[in-house]
Amino acid sequence: MQMQRRNEALLYVPSDTPEALVTATRPLAGVPLIIRGIMTLAQSGIKGITLLVAPSQQKKIETFLQRYRTTPLPSLTILSYDEPYRMSPKLLNDMVESLDQRFFVINSNFLFDLHLLNSFHGLEVRGHEIMHCQEGVHPLPFFRLTRSGLNTLLSFTTEKPRSIESCLTHLLSTLSCHVVQKPKKADSFLVMKPEDRPIAEKFLTESIRRATNGIVARWINKRFSLPVSLLLSKIWVSPNTITVINMCIGLLSGVFIAHGKNYASILLGASLFQLASIADGCDGEVAKLTFRTSRFGQYIDTISDNASLLSLLVGLIFGYWQYTGSSIAFIVGGTTLLATITIILFQLYTLRKFTTSKSLAIYHKEFLPRIMIHQPRWLGTFIQLGKFVVMKDFFSLAIFLFALFGIIYWWLYIALVASLVGVLITGYLAFSQVMPQALTSQVSFRKTSPSTLTTTL
Repeated sequence: MQMQRRNEALLYVPSDTPEALVTATRPLAGVPLIIRGIMTLAQSGIKGITLLVAPSQQKKIETFLQRYRTTPLPSLTILSYDEPYRMSPKLLNDMVESLDQRFFVINSNFLFDLHLLNSFHGLEVRGHEIMHCQEGVHPLPFFRLTRSGLNTLLSFTTEKPRSIESCLTHLLSTLSCHVVQKPKKADSFLVMKPEDRPIAEKFLTESIRRATNGIVARWINKRFSLPVSLLLSKIWVSPNTITVINMCIGLLSGVFIAHGKNYASILLGASLFQLASIADGCDGEVAKLTFRTSRFGQYIDTISDNASLLSLLVGLIFGYWQYTGSSIAFIVGGTTLLATITIILFQLYTLRKFTTSKSLAIYHKEFLPRIMIHQPRWLGTFIQLGKFVVMKDFFSLAIFLFALFGIIYWWLYIALVASLVGVLITGYLAFSQVMPQALTSQVSFRKTSPSTLTTTL
């Protein structure tokens, strides 16, 4: 008979101070801290979580989780503290019964990322041992424990009901303790009181900004988009709604640029395109801040980006034609437009061939770096430079500056050369038989051989 799989993590609401207790269920960037812990653990692949909460918090948690009813969630076992927020032998027995042989113990007010969870991979805690994460000499409320280790608390809680903090302190003093240093690339922050929430929100937004690839996006666009995304997260605006609004802005930019002899109209169109580039980050940022990423969101985000780009190109073509009165505008612009569409089709074909994703962001962020390992170094260097130039954050700013100085139509010739080179490279990669190395992400990669099963990471 197959053994029933128990929960792999214990997420506890701290009870040492009233401020810490109430902070757990107060929204932070639109999502309560304890829900953030649940969703982060879910992203790591954990299938079951035990929650230790105050009796008054259970209903709040269940109500908020209804917002994620279409999202696969871990199975949850919700246990309540004995009044006044203490642990008794009965509660301890319930915890032990719900938990797996080895499990994480995490403070619900502790913001952490997947890098911190991954730092425990390959480290096996045994018997009467406890693993404790530290940042330098500073302890973090993040532990790895066994059921037998947790059972040692029975006599400790029999004497009198104890707080969870007292129990953890007792375990650290009685069990064999192994310290795991927090990785440098891991982000974490402990929210101890309501006054820490603005700092915690800054921590969340800065984590997103630092992970952004484009230089212009990281140092300019994100400075504007993240405060807006934080506000939109708090009022629970749908990321897909933001994408649709952004697409409308992008489409409108091409309409204004098409007025080829009107400097003010061209500048307004270029400004709208730059605004669309900044707003383009908001949907993804809101999705990350509120754990609402979806495959459908990837689809419409790709459609939005491509529609804005095509609108810009069409606007440039008609604007250049009005400006010069020459058919060269349609030759240059039409060739650029056709080449751009070909590049997009090659990228989508490549994604379909090698992955189960339809997001062009995956193509640029994860597919290209892996497949280039097997290509000549000069080609990899050339593509890296090309990626920087064609990234939306860069060329939208360049278009705005070209429009500002009245030379926006130069961009058509630059785009023509870049798009033709792009067709050659993306076409070569699309029909290459080199299989990219497996990714450590949530993207499924297909094997080119039909006899090999798809591997989901």
